[in-house]
Amino acid sequence: MQERGRPRIEVNYPVLLSGEGIEGTGTVTNLTITGGEIESDLPAPIGAHFRGRIQLSGARNPIDIAVATVRWQRVNRFGLEFVRFEGSAKVQLQQMLNQSDVTPS
Repeated sequence: MQERGRPRIEVNYPVLLSGEGIEGTGTVTNLTITGGEIESDLPAPIGAHFRGRIQLSGARNPIDIAVATVRWQRVNRFGLEFVRFEGSAKVQLQQMLNQSDVTPS
């Protein structure tokens, strides 16, 4: 895997994914403002599009991703690029990533 331009924050958040006739769950293992790595048994071919709902720890609202595209795939892991967010989800994600005390659940 190549080095990315943005630092990745290690997390352990459940995610609900749906799209292209596929629906299921997984775990977000790291995040940036532009995407994340998902661990899941879902089929996720490169170029597939998903909607996603990342369940954050504590009382924080979930982050709703309107469109995410699969950019890489390996066995039970794949990388999503976040293309479009719902409502204020991008601002919420940026605020979470900027916190120095990001603590995954």
